[in-house]
Amino acid sequence: MQRVSCLVVNQSDERIIANDYSEESPHLGQLIRRQAKHICSYSMLKRRFPVLSWLPSYQWSYLLYDIIAGITVGLTAIPQSIAYGILANLQPEYGIYSNVMGCVGYALFGSVKDVTIAPTSLTAILVQGIVAELHYGTALLTFLSALITIMFGVLNLGVLVRFISIPVVMGFTTAACLTIGSAQVRSLLGISSKGKGSDFVSSWSNVFTNLNQVRWADSVLGVSSILLLVLFRFTKDFNITRSRPFFKYARLLSNAVVVVIGTLLAYLLTSDIGNPAFLLTGPVKAGLPTFQAPPFSYTNENGTEYSFSDMIGVMRTTIITIPLVTTLEIVSVAKAFSMGRIINATQEMIALGVSNLLVCFCSPLPVAASFTRSAINNSSGVRTSLGCAITAIMLLLSLTFLTEAFYYIPKATLASIVINAMIFLVDYEEIGNIWRTKKIDMIPFLATAASCLFWELDYGILVGIGIHCAFLLYLISSPRLTSELCLVSDMRILLIGMDQSLAFSSAERLRDWILRQIENYETKIDLVVIDGQNVNFIDMSVAKNVVSIEQDLRARKIQLLLWRFETDTAFTLLRMRKELFLPLLRADHELEEAVAGWKCYHFEPSLNSFS
Repeated sequence: MQRVSCLVVNQSDERIIANDYSEESPHLGQLIRRQAKHICSYSMLKRRFPVLSWLPSYQWSYLLYDIIAGITVGLTAIPQSIAYGILANLQPEYGIYSNVMGCVGYALFGSVKDVTIAPTSLTAILVQGIVAELHYGTALLTFLSALITIMFGVLNLGVLVRFISIPVVMGFTTAACLTIGSAQVRSLLGISSKGKGSDFVSSWSNVFTNLNQVRWADSVLGVSSILLLVLFRFTKDFNITRSRPFFKYARLLSNAVVVVIGTLLAYLLTSDIGNPAFLLTGPVKAGLPTFQAPPFSYTNENGTEYSFSDMIGVMRTTIITIPLVTTLEIVSVAKAFSMGRIINATQEMIALGVSNLLVCFCSPLPVAASFTRSAINNSSGVRTSLGCAITAIMLLLSLTFLTEAFYYIPKATLASIVINAMIFLVDYEEIGNIWRTKKIDMIPFLATAASCLFWELDYGILVGIGIHCAFLLYLISSPRLTSELCLVSDMRILLIGMDQSLAFSSAERLRDWILRQIENYETKIDLVVIDGQNVNFIDMSVAKNVVSIEQDLRARKIQLLLWRFETDTAFTLLRMRKELFLPLLRADHELEEAVAGWKCYHFEPSLNSFS
């Protein structure tokens, strides 16, 4: 009779004592009631609306800090939003509209006080080609991306971003920076021709084809602006004690300073508005945005009509790429400024989705977490998410009173802001870590970067994810197997060990490897022992292959012993063939004890052949 206490490692499991090896079915009724009670609780309401947590306990002493932070971020957000609106092939005001609604959405639903939601260079470049064809119809893309992001949050699907590895992210970020920076070289040099596209190859092809259009005034202004921004960035290393506060705020407001200088120069040097000294931003629509539902069919400026399915065909994989990339971005930025606190990734995804849901009613340009503006928010001493709301108010005021000044902002100045951000967005140290730590990780990094540069950004990241997932599948399908021939109780035993759990893709490998090991040994094997100490999971395919292993070994007059398997793993085998596996499982601490127990309680006629 089988001794229950030596069947599996977890000897105190009640199911073993009761000889109940069945798999428990989920109690859907209890689960639904428990979840419904949890969802309808006030604590859940506060988690989904963080404003209900910080607003009742708001202190007046926080207000000054939040106002300073909101204004400081706003001064940086105005030129950047205009630049990213232009980068996305939209009118400049759409960048500001997106920033306003992004700030409002995050102020209500965001859980990290420092994070700022705004249009970014990445979202601008991802929608750039779609805007060229659909123009305002791209608001549908923002709407669909918002719904998918909210679904990620509600269904706790943030786990999907775990399949985007660091080398893939680095490859995508590097390629995006090169693509975005290359697209701005045209404006930096004052070239008016837009070329065939804004991808990496088309951008440089357009520059070299139109070198005769280079305007020296724009070039000097653009390069000087980049040098000034770089100088501001490095002022953090200055050790002049008295000037440290000045350099700190100069660095925080560097974008605004450069824009003010460029705008003043353009205004003072332009005597004829028809022949300006520099290429200018041009008219920016004043006033509040017009709210309208995102279009589900659209007729673009050329008169081409698009049905809903046609619009989806234009958007293609961008519909899923934007939610994935922006989700990864907001979780990363939130963790960077969480000060060690646990981040509610679900809430951050919901906040991002709601922000884009608000944006799609007034702008086609989606928003994401901005690391630069979040860092400024943090450095300015923000106390609550009210800082985001104040930034939104400042942006609205700029749309009301400053649009005439926006007209004179040189495109070369805006290009310098974008290029400077791209220069420092690439994490050069992390690329070195990839090479130094594990050189094989350079394959997905380089594949992602090359695909993004010479194909498309959204396809490139999918290529990188696919390559790295192929690595992962190979590792899962190729457990490290070891064999050791030993003599125990006058029996020649082949001890098989493995370093991980087994899935269907590794089932055949285990069987073939065991049979090859038996053939490699010239001496006769009496017993094969499979050590399941490191096996925490097997599926039906593996269980079926273990049955085949036992049959193959029996045909060779070799017996099988399964040693040190966990409860759930052993129960999977027992549910497959209880009468076969019940005599084969042992969980003694020592191999000698397991073999001795197996010989005493294993009832097989062929056992006499071992005496």
